Amino acid sequence: MEIPTPLTPESPPMRSVANGPNVPEVSRERIIDLVADMNRVGFGVLSGYLEPGDLENLRQFVETAVAAAGGEYVVLTGEEAVAGTLLEKLSASPRFVDLLHQVYEQGSGRVAPNQSLYQVLRCLKGKSGLKHALRFHYDSYVLTALLPVIIPSQGSAGHLVMAPNWRPVRSSYLFNLLDKIILDNPATQFLLRHAFRSGLLKLKQIPMVPGNLYFFWGYRTVHANEACDPDKIRATALFHFADPHADSGLRRFTGRAKSRARIGLYQSP
Repeated sequence: MEIPTPLTPESPPMRSVANGPNVPEVSRERIIDLVADMNRVGFGVLSGYLEPGDLENLRQFVETAVAAAGGEYVVLTGEEAVAGTLLEKLSASPRFVDLLHQVYEQGSGRVAPNQSLYQVLRCLKGKSGLKHALRFHYDSYVLTALLPVIIPSQGSAGHLVMAPNWRPVRSSYLFNLLDKIILDNPATQFLLRHAFRSGLLKLKQIPMVPGNLYFFWGYRTVHANEACDPDKIRATALFHFADPHADSGLRRFTGRAKSRARIGLYQSP
C-alpha cells in the first residue's frame, strides 16, 4: 500500500497559533502536495496536526462520552455536542476553515462555496459499534477531513477502507440520488462486504494515526471502516465541506436533505 508522506525535509513546517487554540498554519506548497496525493492515491495526510496535550484532552473527552453511553457506540453532531473541547475551537477557527477552503479550491478549480462545515464525532465501541463496520457509502459533501482521536494499537483497529475517486461530482442531485440508492441497497452492501472479505474486491486500507489530519474526496469515494474490537474504542472527528446539491429543489422535495449543524461559518476578513 502506498502511503503519501507530505511531511518531507523540504516541506515548510506547520506553525501553531499563539494565544489560542493550537491550529497549525499550513503553507500553500503543502496544500498543493496534499491535493496531489488525494488525486493520486486517494487521500492526503498532515502528520502531527494536533499537539500531544490537545490529543490527550480529546481522548479523555471521548472516554467520558463512551462511558456515559454504557460503553457502546455514540455519535456527537455539531459544535454544541463537543462544547469546550478543541473540536469546537477547531471548527470555529478561521485558519482551519480556510484550510478546507483552500484544499477544495485547489482540487476543484472552483471558488469555495459560502457554506458551513458539518461536524461529527464518531466513537465505536461494543456490539453496537460492530454494526457500523463496512457500511459502504458516499458522503454528501465534496471534501472530508478526518481527525483520528483514538485508534486501537492492537487487534482489529477499524482501518478506513476506500475505493478512491470512484465517481465524479454529479451535475444533478437526481444522479447523486441514484448513485446512493444503488450503493445503499442491502444486496449491494452484502456483495461489497463479501467481495472485500474474500479478497475479490481490492480496497485501499489506511491505518490511521491519532493526531494526524487526513483528507479525501468523500463525495466521490466509496468508503467505510473495518470492524474494531468491541472492547476497544475507535474515535474519529469528521469535518465535511461543500455540499454540491445544497440548493436542489428535488432534494427538498424527496425529504432527504439533512439538518446540518451550522458550525464555523467562514467570514472573509
